Amino acid sequence: MTIRVVPTEFMTVQDAIDASSAGDSIQILAGTFDGFNVDKERLKIFGCGIGKTIIAGNSSPLSDNGIDVSSNQTILKGLTVQGFSEGDGEGIEITSNNNVLKEIEVKFNGDGFELRGNNNLIINCVTLFNDDDGFDIFTNTAHNCIIHCTSSNNKNNGFEITDESHTFLKNIAIDNTNDGFDVSDPFNTLFQNKSIRNGRDGISVFNNSNNIIGNISCNNVSNGIRIDASEDENVIDSNIVRRNGNDVTTAGILVESGSMDNVIRFNKVKNNIEIDIEAEGGVGTNIYDENKCESSSPGGLCT
Repeated sequence: MTIRVVPTEFMTVQDAIDASSAGDSIQILAGTFDGFNVDKERLKIFGCGIGKTIIAGNSSPLSDNGIDVSSNQTILKGLTVQGFSEGDGEGIEITSNNNVLKEIEVKFNGDGFELRGNNNLIINCVTLFNDDDGFDIFTNTAHNCIIHCTSSNNKNNGFEITDESHTFLKNIAIDNTNDGFDVSDPFNTLFQNKSIRNGRDGISVFNNSNNIIGNISCNNVSNGIRIDASEDENVIDSNIVRRNGNDVTTAGILVESGSMDNVIRFNKVKNNIEIDIEAEGGVGTNIYDENKCESSSPGGLCT
């Protein structure tokens, strides 16, 4: 294994990658550097930390993105990636599998992170002030895990989830223009996240069989948690949902008409603007159990 240093040995990160073999390490010192494409497997690329090693200027040679991760088993840590919003530019786009990204800040791009691969881990990262989503989990992906990340002040959703079987643990979505978490596919798990002051819903569920457990959703403009019409078999369990809504069309937890076999239980739902729990069209085949709230429609859903 060889350790290569930018810029003392190589002027650009891409030069260091091109000279590397699978399994090598690259240390990027403090400074500002062009974007790059990780096209060798098992590389370890380390910056000096957020705000110290900055990727800006020219984009990756592969695309308009700041960083492309196109090979498997990359470890990428300790960077800021900023200013890649021209064309289809994203901050970081991952099209490969089994990568680890840690302690990275991504700001002023198109999407912050765009994931198009499987079995990736993103931990302790920050994405903010991007022109689209903070995190965009794309179609044809599975088993990505995002832990302890913050997505704020993005112009679309904090977390856009458009495929199945992903895990989101202890993340924060705050002050995004639309939803904090937008869940558009099945079999995803959101556990102990916070969704605060987003411009639409705190958590929107647009598909079946998702687990929304132990989250906090507060002060969002529309609903705290919403299950869209005709979406079934979701579990909404042990969440804290407070001070959401803006008019009679919104609620702390809203279950739209046509949704069946969802379980809404053990939630603490209080002080929402109009109503705490709204079951449009009645309870139906959904289960409401031991929810601590002050108002519901129909009545009797609070304990």
